[in-house]
Amino acid sequence: MAIAEAMAGPPTAGSVTDIERLLAEHIRLFCAQCDIVIRRGYSEIIKGGTPTPDLVERHRRNLHWALRSARLYNRLTSSPDFADRALAELIEAKMRQLEEHWKYIYERPSQEETEKLQKMIQEMFPDESRA
Repeated sequence: MAIAEAMAGPPTAGSVTDIERLLAEHIRLFCAQCDIVIRRGYSEIIKGGTPTPDLVERHRRNLHWALRSARLYNRLTSSPDFADRALAELIEAKMRQLEEHWKYIYERPSQEETEKLQKMIQEMFPDESRA
């Protein structure tokens, strides 16, 4: 619901400044571009087989800048006087989505985390065969 409201525009167009309106437009375009970065990361890196080093580096840089920008936009929209609360929620959600995407691709779990997860799976599914 918040995403649909945020994409529709500010709640009361007359109460926002030109700069706020411009910021909102940029955030909407930015969120659309973030979706493209995430989709490409999934299709080309996660699901796509063996990506080239160039492809991985290009995605890493795009994702890095998307994260930095999302954090900046989130800081701007988290101000109590930012009128479009739905858009503020959207950028916060997008920031979290980008962070999770980064962790999934570029931050491999440590050996300790892997062992802990394997132990938990074994405890939860003791009768499952290990392939």
